Amino acid sequence: MKNNFWSSLFGWSSGATDNIQRMMQTNSQFWGNTKPKWVDTSTPYDLYLTIPELRAVINKRAIMMSNGKPVLCDKEGNIIENHWVLDLINNPNPMQSWSDVMYSLAVNDGLFNNSFAYCPVRSFDIRNLMLPLPSNKIKIVGTGKFLNQLEKEGLIKNYQFYYDNNKFETIELKDMIYMNTPDGINLINPENRINTLKYPLSNIMATYNKRNVILENMGAIGILSSKKSDMGGSLPMTPEERNEIQKDWVSRNKDKLVMTEADVTWTPMSYPTKDLMLFEELNEDKQAIIDAYGLNKYVFSNPTDSIMSNLEQGMRMAYQDTIIPEVTQMYDSLSQQLGLLKEGLYLKPDFSHVAILQNDEKSKTDVVLSLVQNGVIDSAEARNELGYPVKEEQGTPVQSLNGAQVTSMVQVAQAISEGILSPQSATEILIISFGITREQANAITSTIEVKPPQPTN
Repeated sequence: MKNNFWSSLFGWSSGATDNIQRMMQTNSQFWGNTKPKWVDTSTPYDLYLTIPELRAVINKRAIMMSNGKPVLCDKEGNIIENHWVLDLINNPNPMQSWSDVMYSLAVNDGLFNNSFAYCPVRSFDIRNLMLPLPSNKIKIVGTGKFLNQLEKEGLIKNYQFYYDNNKFETIELKDMIYMNTPDGINLINPENRINTLKYPLSNIMATYNKRNVILENMGAIGILSSKKSDMGGSLPMTPEERNEIQKDWVSRNKDKLVMTEADVTWTPMSYPTKDLMLFEELNEDKQAIIDAYGLNKYVFSNPTDSIMSNLEQGMRMAYQDTIIPEVTQMYDSLSQQLGLLKEGLYLKPDFSHVAILQNDEKSKTDVVLSLVQNGVIDSAEARNELGYPVKEEQGTPVQSLNGAQVTSMVQVAQAISEGILSPQSATEILIISFGITREQANAITSTIEVKPPQPTN
C-alpha cells in the first residue's frame, strides 16, 4: 500500500492503520462494460444487411448511378446505333436489364470497392452475356508482378469464383469485367470504404442496442415511497397502505392515475431518451457514411433544414460532383475492357433525362443559343457543346417542315426584317433549329429585306 502520514506514524505491522486506510480508499469504480466494442468490417455484406443507414446510402448511390443511359459514340462524338455492344446493353442476361446490371455493380463497388461481371468472349470477339458476380465470392489470383507491366495479364493471372460449398471455378482474364474504385495505393483489390467507417458503424449499432434496452428492459420507472416522518426520521408505509396502492395499480389500465390518501412521494428512476442524445449521435454517424460515399445529406430523408430548394440543390450536387464522374469512369473502363477503344468507339452515360438536371440542361441550352445569336460561336461549336454530332453542311436535302416549324421560321424572318436579329445570327439559328445547311440558311436570310429603323419621337 502507498505510504502516507498515518502509516509513517503508526507503522504497517501494528495493524493500527487498517481502518484508516479503508476509510481513505479513493479508487474509482466503473459499472458495466468499459471497453469499446467495434463491428467486424471484414464482412461488409453482413453490415449492409444489418445497419439500415449503410444500406440506405449504398442503395441510393446505386439507384442514382443506374439512372445513366449508355450511349455509344465514335471518336468524333457521333452516336452509333448499330453495334453488337448495343445488343448486349439491350439484353445483358436473362434476368436483368442494363440498369439492373449497373445497380448490382454499384452495390458491389460500394461494399467492396471491387465489382465483377462474367462477360465471356464469343466468336469474332463479340459478347452477348454480362452477369454481375458477388465480389465477396471472387478471389483475384495475381502474378506477383507490378513494375513494367503494360497489360492486365501482367498483373492478374485469373479469377476464382467460389460457390457456397467452397468449390471454385476458374474464370479466365478475358472473360471477366473487373472494375474498382482506387484507394490511391493498391492497383488491384483496393481497401474498401467500410474499413474507414468502422467507428460510426459501431456507434450506430450501439445506439440501436441502447434504444432497444431502454424500450424492452427498462426496469422500474420510479419509487413510490412514504413522506411520513417523525423526530426519528422517515416512517414506512403500513402494510395496509402498501396493499391498497398495489391493488389499485394492478386494476388500472395504462396511463391512468393512482388515487390514494396515503402521504407518498414519487422518485423517478428513468432517464429521458432525448437527454441521452441517441438520435443526434445516429445522425452524425449517418452523415459520416454519406460523406464517405460523396453524396449529400439532402438526398436522404429527414434533414433538419429540408426545404425544397435545399433538396433540389443537394440532389443536383450529388449528381454533378459524384454520380456522373463515377459512372463516366465505369463506362471508360467498360469501353476499354470490351475492346471498344480499339474500334475507335467508346461508351458514355447520358443523364439528361433525369428530372432534377433538366433545369441545368435548359439553362445550358439557353446560354449556347444566346452565344450563337450574338455571333460568339457558330452552329458546329454549339452542337458540339450540347452533345450533338456536328452535321455535314453539304449534300443534305431540305426536309419538309411541319406547321410549327414553318411558324418558327416565319418568326425568324420577321425578326430579321425588323432588325431584331442580324442575318448572321438568324443563319446560325436556322442551321441549329432546322438542320439545314449553311448555304440553304444563307439563301433564306439573304432574300429578306430589312426595314429601315422608324424615327422615334
